[in-house]
Amino acid sequence: MAERKNDGSRVPTGIEGFDSMIEGGFERQSIMMVAAEAGAGKSTLALQFLYNGAVNYGEAGLYITFEENRGQVYRHMKRFGWDFEKLEKEGKFRFMQYQPHEVEKFFNDGTIIEDVVRDYKIKRIVIDSVTSFALLFENEYKRRLSILQLFNNIKKWGVTALLTSEGEITPQGDMKARFGAEFLADGFIAVHSIRRKEIRDFALEVVKMRGTNHMRKMVPFKLIDEQGIVLYPNQPVFGESSF
Repeated sequence: MAERKNDGSRVPTGIEGFDSMIEGGFERQSIMMVAAEAGAGKSTLALQFLYNGAVNYGEAGLYITFEENRGQVYRHMKRFGWDFEKLEKEGKFRFMQYQPHEVEKFFNDGTIIEDVVRDYKIKRIVIDSVTSFALLFENEYKRRLSILQLFNNIKKWGVTALLTSEGEITPQGDMKARFGAEFLADGFIAVHSIRRKEIRDFALEVVKMRGTNHMRKMVPFKLIDEQGIVLYPNQPVFGESSF
């Protein structure tokens, strides 16, 4: 699948092997969601999207997390050669952390986040993760209402967003996001993992992406030091010759 000419309507991720699968990138001002089991690389993929945006495409990014602290994120990402501390000092990246019990504060800070988006000319946002704050609501109705409010806020900010979620495997073997949040997103990306003897392999699948003629198969990927996630669209999934 060839990438179409980018007329500004596409936001390239810069992740090797990925943009060719999605016609050159995400639609501008769309909301994407990536779901995976714990440890499968969804946060790394999201941070790679922000880092590449700031360094390669001149698009400042904002990372909002309910799980990690600044020091841990910056330290862990340096294994890939990504210096978020430097980007923050240069005004190309912002880090905002909320503890899980601060969900109400997060929603009340909507105007503060909007100010950050405007003042720093933020073009890309990651929220990691939807699952963390949704779990704090006492019933399913309030959870879904909170997620809907979150999506409405993001649309007001006029950014391209990537949200992470814990994934769940359906009886049919498909991946879905917890609480059905993927149905509200413009695109849904699933990360699958399978254990082969002593090795665990990973594959990425674009389940849906509105307005995009995307590749419709699982694609193997690896996490590589000094590079991050690399996808292999032309390789078989979970095969001996995958890499």
